[in-house]
Amino acid sequence: MKSTLFISTAKSFSTEKWVKIFLFIFYAVGCVAAFFPLNQLILPFTPFLLFTTFLVLLYFEDQKTTKLKIWYAFVFVGSFLVEWVGVHKGFLFGEYVYLENLGFKLDGVPLLIAINWLILAVAGVTFSKKIKLNIYFKSIIAAALVVLLDVLIERVCEPLGFWKWSGGMPPLKNYISWWFFMSLFIFLRLKFLRSNNSISVYIYILFFTYFIFQNLALIQL
Repeated sequence: MKSTLFISTAKSFSTEKWVKIFLFIFYAVGCVAAFFPLNQLILPFTPFLLFTTFLVLLYFEDQKTTKLKIWYAFVFVGSFLVEWVGVHKGFLFGEYVYLENLGFKLDGVPLLIAINWLILAVAGVTFSKKIKLNIYFKSIIAAALVVLLDVLIERVCEPLGFWKWSGGMPPLKNYISWWFFMSLFIFLRLKFLRSNNSISVYIYILFFTYFIFQNLALIQL
């Protein structure tokens, strides 16, 4: 009887629901660990979690067209180059260096930071479709929501071993540059693609919640 009930419940859950539960568990562990020394043991696994999240995002694209692949490639390469200029020249975001917890770095820039841009850009596109304005306002407002998450990340980036600012905190131009390039990436997808991603906003909410907990843990310390 119990096994039958379990099978029936499992069948009633869609793949998306199971994936959401899976992701929730991983990020919930990170939220709780933020308040304990265990956090420092978990953080080196950030690349694994971020890349897994990206694969989930990619799976839930409803139209895997050539145009979508081109957009993904453009955002990945474009954001990596922007970050490279930021790290080596300093005029886009300010003076900063990447630390070790984002994994493999190519000339000082983690490849996963471009994956992060992609995840957030897809979430931004989904947000934008809920905004009843023209494509330009959709893009800039959705990008602002992404930058709001960056504000949370910047407060804990050094303790988490992600990156370090030479002045301790990022200058205003960091947020302006983030907003500008994210607006561009979102605009291009809205302009040339009609595909949707059903899980992207959920991932954004997980990110947002995770970094709220990391900020609270930092305040507690």
